[in-house]
Amino acid sequence: MKIQRKITQFALAMIAVTVLFSCKKKSDDPAANGGKKAKITITLSSDFKKAEGDYFDVDVAAGRSDGSSIDWLVNGVTKKGTVITVGTDDFNGGKTIVLESASNLFAGSVQFGGFEFGATPFTVDYKIEVDGKVIDQGTERIVKDRSPVYTKSYQL
Repeated sequence: MKIQRKITQFALAMIAVTVLFSCKKKSDDPAANGGKKAKITITLSSDFKKAEGDYFDVDVAAGRSDGSSIDWLVNGVTKKGTVITVGTDDFNGGKTIVLESASNLFAGSVQFGGFEFGATPFTVDYKIEVDGKVIDQGTERIVKDRSPVYTKSYQL
């Protein structure tokens, strides 16, 4: 009888501990809820001209922990696909493009770069953010015959 009472008390204590620690507030931290958000902002100066042979592109890809790809907002417009590419046509004449993850991502990467083939150099301004924190930002002047060709890569 004494052993049975001890077993019952132990079982009740385990149930109480399980109930107590399993009922907790959901975290507001996106990383704790299955991922993080990313935002990439790229601006090319008005000197960037496709007609002069200038070239620039941005490739971004990310996925969830289950391996599925996420959607991206490109200047507020939803784009679907495994890899999102924004290129020379999108930047022609100098433009700012903002790429934002539409949902939380587990892992991802962004690569961007280009070259000047014409006579007029152009400027690239970039800012990479993850969960609202700036990972890197900078400005580069791209000139003809730059060696090596300008490229940047980041893990998100």
